[in-house]
Amino acid sequence: MTTELTDRDGEVVRKGRISPALRTAITLIIHEGLTVREAAIRAGYQYESLQKALLKPHVRAFRADVKRAWLDSQTERAWIVAAQLQMQSASDDVRLKAAKVFIEADKEASSKMPAEVRQTVQIVTNNVNMGVQPTHNQLSGVIEAEPFHPLPPRTSDCLPVRRAESEDDEDE
Repeated sequence: MTTELTDRDGEVVRKGRISPALRTAITLIIHEGLTVREAAIRAGYQYESLQKALLKPHVRAFRADVKRAWLDSQTERAWIVAAQLQMQSASDDVRLKAAKVFIEADKEASSKMPAEVRQTVQIVTNNVNMGVQPTHNQLSGVIEAEPFHPLPPRTSDCLPVRRAESEDDEDE
């Protein structure tokens, strides 16, 4: 997701060049938590030059992208760790707490989705000269079933139950 950079006046800022040394320094600052001075030394930059470069809009945008990508990867790793703890921990307490993490995340996600939302999949095929329907062993994937037809409601007066009324019954 890239957005156009603008300055304080709302003017679009031209994207500048990010050198490999500047890229390395920003990566060291984000990934390893180094200070600007330490990153400048390891990347072969002058401290003042790196400090000035970090203030430029295109560099700040690049730094924000690197940080966002790093945080996303850390989030994915945290989910993997929680799943491993849930399944492999020797402590019942740790497994319970890891399971609660997933339960709470599921509750939060389902609370954001309206209850009315349903996902329906309908597969419509128009097969000409299909012949005999292949068996389940011959097909892999989705099998088309006959459409569902609800049965008519049965009343007590339906034809199989109805008796022919005769005049003899009325006389008694």
